Amino acid sequence: MPAATEGSERNLGDEPLVSVVMPCFNHGKFVAESAASILGQTHANLELIIVDDGSRDDAREVIRGLAARDPRVRFSFHERNMGASASRNDGIGLARGEFVGFCDADDLWMPDKVAVQLAALRRSPEYDVAYCDSIIIDENGATDGRRFSGIYPRAARPSGRLFEELCQRNFINMQTVMLRRSCLSREALFDSRIRWVEDWWFWIGLSSRHLFLETDRPLAKYRVHSRSTSATQHRGIEANRLKVFARILGTFPDLTWKARAQVWYHMAASLEKLGWRAASRRYLRASAAAGLRSPAAWPPAARAVARLITGFGGPVPPAGR
Repeated sequence: MPAATEGSERNLGDEPLVSVVMPCFNHGKFVAESAASILGQTHANLELIIVDDGSRDDAREVIRGLAARDPRVRFSFHERNMGASASRNDGIGLARGEFVGFCDADDLWMPDKVAVQLAALRRSPEYDVAYCDSIIIDENGATDGRRFSGIYPRAARPSGRLFEELCQRNFINMQTVMLRRSCLSREALFDSRIRWVEDWWFWIGLSSRHLFLETDRPLAKYRVHSRSTSATQHRGIEANRLKVFARILGTFPDLTWKARAQVWYHMAASLEKLGWRAASRRYLRASAAAGLRSPAAWPPAARAVARLITGFGGPVPPAGR
């Protein structure tokens, strides 16, 4: 593990069934509450792996205290900030459970999240990844009733093969996912070259090989506050979304014409948001032309034609984080 120190020397005995990976960067204010929501699960056979990514606040002292009080807590400290992808990958490398879940150090799980998703995956062994909706909370933990799905709408068919839907947009919140560790390999980890939307590229890769199962109620709380990347860095997020779209086209040469048309359309939308209108129109023309190659591509092609005629005009609908 590069530039890291590892803690919690206790002998934990039998291997846990579930490993929860929690990256942390300057979240000393929230990490104890987030950890408590994991350690307080009704299904207690789990471990919590906290990877601190070079925090400059008191997060490390808080994490050491958590590990001293509960032997299920393990930790790894990066000597310098390496990013969320490296932190999650290091946590996955330490994971011993049959199942792996993710929770950032400022977010929360409902008490029965592990139990509900474990039961769902055991009932349906053909599925490898479980996810759900989440409730949005503010810095103080209060909610106004909004859900993640109210901002990033669910897929029309939220369970099954979600690859083509995820090629268009991200509608899966990181904190809601639990998956079989057998899904993960060196080739199926988070890509540190993508920032802010690294989870989206991770879901795309997984969905090209595995089926996703949506559980039917929110089992996590997603905190949006002044330090959240969803509230800042909008231009950087959009640029990285473009990087993901380019990766999709380069990595999956067997994409259907419908999927290509949809990807080109969303690339045009991102370019429009960034102010690159000439490039945006080029991708709109590519999307429109896909309709000549396949009848299945007609819906996105028609939408591209309409945008070529009228322009994007008002705000472009959100296409995921």
